[in-house]
Formats: sequence, C-alpha cells, structure tokens
Amino acid sequence: MKNDYLISIREMGKLKSIYSLGLFLAFSLLFACSPQLHKNVQASYIPADSNVEIHPEMEDYVSPYRENLDAEMNKIIGETTTEINKSGSGETALGNLITDLQKEHAEKTFGYTIDISAMNNGGIRNILPEGKITLGNIYELSPFDNYLYVLELDADRVKKLAEYAINRKSLGLSGLFVESEGGVLVRYLINGEKVDESKTYLLAVNDYMASGGDNLDFLIDAPVREQTDIVLRDLLIERIRAISEKGEKISARIEGRQKLD
Repeated sequence: MKNDYLISIREMGKLKSIYSLGLFLAFSLLFACSPQLHKNVQASYIPADSNVEIHPEMEDYVSPYRENLDAEMNKIIGETTTEINKSGSGETALGNLITDLQKEHAEKTFGYTIDISAMNNGGIRNILPEGKITLGNIYELSPFDNYLYVLELDADRVKKLAEYAINRKSLGLSGLFVESEGGVLVRYLINGEKVDESKTYLLAVNDYMASGGDNLDFLIDAPVREQTDIVLRDLLIERIRAISEKGEKISARIEGRQKLD
C-alpha cells in the first residue's frame, strides 16, 4: 500500500510539472512572437478571477491533468469526530495530534522510544475539517517538504526547549509537559517524570527545526540520531490511514500539556 501511495504522489508531481511546463511554453511562445518594444512601456493590473476568459486550446490541454489531480486530492483517507484546529496559545488540538502522530511514526519506524515530539505551529497551514479527511486536506495543512529528524538532547537542551515553549508559545509538544508562572518556567516533565541530568533524551522534529529554524539555535549542534527522507505530510497520511483502517476516527483536543500564563 505504501509503495502504491508513493507512486501516486510521484505521478501527481509529474502532473504538476507537465501542467506548469505547458503554461510556461504557452506564455514563452506568446511573447516570443510579440514585437520587441523598448519605449513607452505601460502595464495594467488584470485580476485573475472568474471573469477572465478561458482560452479553449489551453483549457483542452490542461483539463485532463487537472481532473486527475483533483481526483487524487479528493481521495478520502480518514474521518474526524470534530474540527481539529490550531486555536490556542502554545498548545493546540492540531499541534497535539501532529506531534503524537510524528512520535508514533518515529517509534514504529526506528523501533525505539521517542521521548519528545515537537512541531512549530507556524508550519501548520490549515485545519482538519469535521468529517471526511481528504488527501488535499493534508497537503493544505502541511504544504512544505519537511523531513523527519531524531535528535539527541542532554538535560540542558531539554530545559532550553521547555523555556522556548513557554516564552514563544509556538510549539506543539508530545511527551514534554511545561508550566510557567509570570513568564518563568517553573516545572517541566518528560512523560510525567523529572528530567534526569545524566540521561540523553530523543526528540522527533522536522529538519527546519533541527537546523535552527524559528530561533531554535540550541538544536543546531544537537547530535543527530536519525536523518531521514520521510516527509511530515507523508507520515501524517500514513498514520491517519492506519487509524482509519482500524475503524477509528481522528480526534484531538487541548489536554493541558502546556500550562502557560
């Protein structure tokens, strides 16, 4: 099933490429045949809305590709019990869901426990609607090709991650509980336990965060346990499909993982 899915994604990539190439060639030919003007150049704004006239030949050319792509994007992969969004400060229902699925996928893939999973809320670009979840919903939610990494964190880096979470209020977290008072970190736990100063913890994140994105500078030099080509979008699709195949619906809520003042 996974191979079939990867093939379909590659085919969609080909369709997009062909579609873009067709538009590029059409415009190239149009301007290549135009007279070269060097003086008195003027421009006007033409809104691209429903009033724009459709070119019949171009429409005939791109229509089959668009129809195939639309059919693929409308495939249903699961169902939610209610809308799952990223409303909230720090902890959000959608952030909880994504970090949980990321943690589960990493553990299933590598065969060992992941202590913490984190996701930058800014990388979540849409919601999951109530009801049917389509492939297109996941592409809208996660449009970037962010890859799964597993980093090794010492106790100092775990504390910095907790402090970042309470100061920036912009992370989804799984496995790490944080609490602040007066903007100061007062408590943080990993899976309900205090951090062991002598222990190394494993953090699942995307490559953007691992490379210091969003001012996560303290992660740049963290030892890398796993550097993969697993795209966040793909793992979300695979996890949601796996849950759906068990006859279960997708649900998530704000649980109090982050108590921020």
